[in-house]
Amino acid sequence: MLENSLTDVTILDILGAFQTKGWNMQHLFIFITHHWLAVTVLIILLIALIWLESKGKVSGNTRLNPQQTVQLINREHAVVFDTRAKDLFSQGHIAGAIHMPETTLTNKDLHKYKDKQIILVCSNGTHAPKLGSKLKQQGLTKLYFLQGGMAAWSTANLPTVK
Repeated sequence: MLENSLTDVTILDILGAFQTKGWNMQHLFIFITHHWLAVTVLIILLIALIWLESKGKVSGNTRLNPQQTVQLINREHAVVFDTRAKDLFSQGHIAGAIHMPETTLTNKDLHKYKDKQIILVCSNGTHAPKLGSKLKQQGLTKLYFLQGGMAAWSTANLPTVK
């Protein structure tokens, strides 16, 4: 399958080599030496992404799992903003959570929460982090979000109120 000369190795050749029993590491090293800049950039990006993800900072806010959320609520008296639609909120929410859909969050004066720890909660953990930048513009700096949203909360079998 790898009939090309050593200087003409392509990605397809490398991928094709995985499908044959004659695969050897020499082909991988040849590919890396011919495309060293692209490989270097890829490695740097992967390291940066892994580091940022491990710190929970890709969105600029700190992610909390359900257990960390409970601890922050109990120990630091964090305020929970539930950003889900009213019907979802009324079906069940975290005890003490304040219903704050996105339109309310961006239009309401939230200065009374400026010194509080704020935990943003949405349905599945993807929408709440996007609101962080809007809230930071309003002076809220201690922002967290529930990773996995209410779906993760329910999966952890934590209580909800109606």
